[in-house]
Amino acid sequence: MVKYNVIPRKNPINKEVKYYAQMAPVNPVKLSELADSISAQCTLTVHDVKAVLSALQEHIAQHLRNGNSVRLGDLGSFRAVIKSRGASTIEDFSAGNIKGLKVSFVMSSPMRYLLSKQNPNVNFQMVRPEEENDKMGEDETA
Repeated sequence: MVKYNVIPRKNPINKEVKYYAQMAPVNPVKLSELADSISAQCTLTVHDVKAVLSALQEHIAQHLRNGNSVRLGDLGSFRAVIKSRGASTIEDFSAGNIKGLKVSFVMSSPMRYLLSKQNPNVNFQMVRPEEENDKMGEDETA
Protein backbone atom coordinates (compact mmCIF):
# COMPACT_ATOMS: atom_id res chain seq x y z
CA MET A 1 0.00 0.00 0.00
CA VAL A 2 1.42 3.36 -1.05
CA LYS A 3 0.46 5.87 1.64
CA TYR A 4 0.26 9.55 0.81
CA ASN A 5 -0.69 12.92 2.24
CA VAL A 6 -2.36 15.73 0.32
CA ILE A 7 -0.60 19.06 0.73
CA PRO A 8 -1.24 22.60 -0.57
CA ARG A 9 1.34 24.22 -2.84
CA LYS A 10 1.23 27.83 -4.00
CA ASN A 11 2.12 28.76 -7.57
CA PRO A 12 4.93 31.37 -7.20
CA ILE A 13 3.69 33.33 -10.23
CA ASN A 14 -0.07 33.66 -9.76
CA LYS A 15 -0.25 32.63 -6.06
CA GLU A 16 -2.97 30.06 -6.85
CA VAL A 17 -3.06 27.18 -4.35
CA LYS A 18 -3.55 23.61 -5.54
CA TYR A 19 -3.39 20.35 -3.64
CA TYR A 20 -0.96 17.57 -4.53
CA ALA A 21 -0.14 14.08 -3.31
CA GLN A 22 3.08 13.61 -1.35
CA MET A 23 4.48 10.37 0.02
CA ALA A 24 3.57 9.93 3.68
CA PRO A 25 6.46 9.38 6.08
CA VAL A 26 7.38 5.72 6.36
CA ASN A 27 9.71 3.54 8.34
CA PRO A 28 12.69 2.49 6.22
CA VAL A 29 13.40 -1.19 5.65
CA LYS A 30 16.85 -1.85 7.07
CA LEU A 31 19.52 -3.99 5.46
CA SER A 32 19.10 -6.68 8.13
CA GLU A 33 15.32 -6.91 7.48
CA LEU A 34 15.93 -7.11 3.73
CA ALA A 35 18.55 -9.82 4.24
CA ASP A 36 16.15 -11.81 6.45
CA SER A 37 13.36 -11.73 3.86
CA ILE A 38 15.70 -12.63 0.98
CA SER A 39 17.25 -15.45 2.99
CA ALA A 40 13.79 -16.87 3.73
CA GLN A 41 13.15 -17.25 -0.01
CA CYS A 42 16.40 -18.88 -1.09
CA THR A 43 19.15 -21.24 0.04
CA LEU A 44 21.51 -18.49 1.22
CA THR A 45 21.92 -17.81 4.92
CA VAL A 46 21.09 -14.37 6.23
CA HIS A 47 24.86 -13.79 6.73
CA ASP A 48 25.56 -14.63 3.07
CA VAL A 49 22.86 -12.20 1.92
CA LYS A 50 24.17 -9.44 4.23
CA ALA A 51 27.69 -9.96 2.88
CA VAL A 52 26.50 -9.68 -0.73
CA LEU A 53 24.36 -6.59 -0.06
CA SER A 54 27.21 -4.93 1.84
CA ALA A 55 29.65 -5.65 -0.99
CA LEU A 56 27.08 -4.38 -3.51
CA GLN A 57 26.83 -1.05 -1.67
CA GLU A 58 30.61 -0.66 -1.62
CA HIS A 59 31.03 -1.55 -5.28
CA ILE A 60 28.23 0.73 -6.45
CA ALA A 61 29.81 3.64 -4.54
CA GLN A 62 33.25 2.83 -5.97
CA HIS A 63 31.98 2.75 -9.57
CA LEU A 64 30.00 5.98 -9.08
CA ARG A 65 33.11 7.70 -7.67
CA ASN A 66 34.97 6.54 -10.80
CA GLY A 67 32.36 8.24 -12.99
CA ASN A 68 30.61 5.06 -14.15
CA SER A 69 26.91 4.33 -14.07
CA VAL A 70 25.78 1.01 -12.59
CA ARG A 71 22.98 -1.04 -14.14
CA LEU A 72 21.32 -3.60 -11.90
CA GLY A 73 19.27 -5.65 -14.34
CA ASP A 74 15.52 -5.32 -13.86
CA LEU A 75 15.99 -2.96 -10.90
CA GLY A 76 17.40 0.02 -12.80
CA SER A 77 20.48 2.23 -13.10
CA PHE A 78 22.42 4.43 -10.71
CA ARG A 79 24.56 7.35 -11.85
CA ALA A 80 26.40 10.17 -10.12
CA VAL A 81 25.24 13.74 -10.69
CA ILE A 82 27.45 16.73 -9.84
CA LYS A 83 25.98 19.68 -7.92
CA SER A 84 27.88 22.94 -8.43
CA ARG A 85 27.67 26.71 -8.10
CA GLY A 86 27.71 28.64 -11.35
CA ALA A 87 30.57 30.82 -12.57
CA SER A 88 30.46 33.80 -14.92
CA THR A 89 33.03 32.30 -17.29
CA ILE A 90 34.68 28.94 -17.84
CA GLU A 91 37.95 30.47 -16.61
CA ASP A 92 36.25 31.40 -13.31
CA PHE A 93 35.06 27.85 -12.76
CA SER A 94 37.16 25.57 -10.55
CA ALA A 95 36.70 22.40 -8.55
CA GLY A 96 35.86 24.72 -5.64
CA ASN A 97 32.53 25.44 -7.36
CA ILE A 98 31.57 21.79 -6.99
CA LYS A 99 29.29 21.27 -3.99
CA GLY A 100 29.26 17.48 -4.16
CA LEU A 101 27.66 14.45 -5.74
CA LYS A 102 24.11 13.18 -5.71
CA VAL A 103 22.95 9.80 -6.93
CA SER A 104 20.28 9.53 -9.59
CA PHE A 105 18.33 6.30 -9.92
CA VAL A 106 16.35 5.45 -13.05
CA MET A 107 13.98 2.49 -12.92
CA SER A 108 14.10 -0.17 -15.61
CA SER A 109 10.99 -0.80 -17.73
CA PRO A 110 10.00 -3.91 -15.73
CA MET A 111 10.37 -1.97 -12.45
CA ARG A 112 8.37 0.94 -13.88
CA TYR A 113 5.49 -1.45 -14.52
CA LEU A 114 5.78 -3.02 -11.05
CA LEU A 115 5.28 0.46 -9.55
CA SER A 116 2.73 1.80 -12.06
CA LYS A 117 -0.99 2.39 -11.60
CA GLN A 118 -1.59 -0.17 -14.38
CA ASN A 119 -0.26 -2.90 -12.08
CA PRO A 120 -3.21 -4.31 -10.10
CA ASN A 121 -0.91 -4.86 -7.09
CA VAL A 122 -0.30 -1.11 -6.66
CA ASN A 123 -2.81 0.49 -4.28
CA PHE A 124 -2.97 3.94 -2.76
CA GLN A 125 -4.21 5.10 0.62
CA MET A 126 -4.56 8.68 1.80
CA VAL A 127 -3.21 9.23 5.30
CA ARG A 128 -4.34 12.27 7.20
CA PRO A 129 -1.87 13.81 9.68
CA GLU A 130 -4.02 12.87 12.68
CA GLU A 131 -4.00 9.22 11.51
CA GLU A 132 -0.19 9.26 11.39
CA ASN A 133 -0.04 10.67 14.92
CA ASP A 134 -2.53 8.05 16.15
CA LYS A 135 -0.49 5.24 14.63
CA MET A 136 2.74 6.63 16.05
CA GLY A 137 1.16 6.70 19.49
CA GLU A 138 -0.02 3.10 19.06
CA ASP A 139 3.46 1.98 17.97
CA GLU A 140 5.05 3.64 20.98
CA THR A 141 2.70 1.94 23.45
CA ALA A 142 2.95 -1.50 21.90
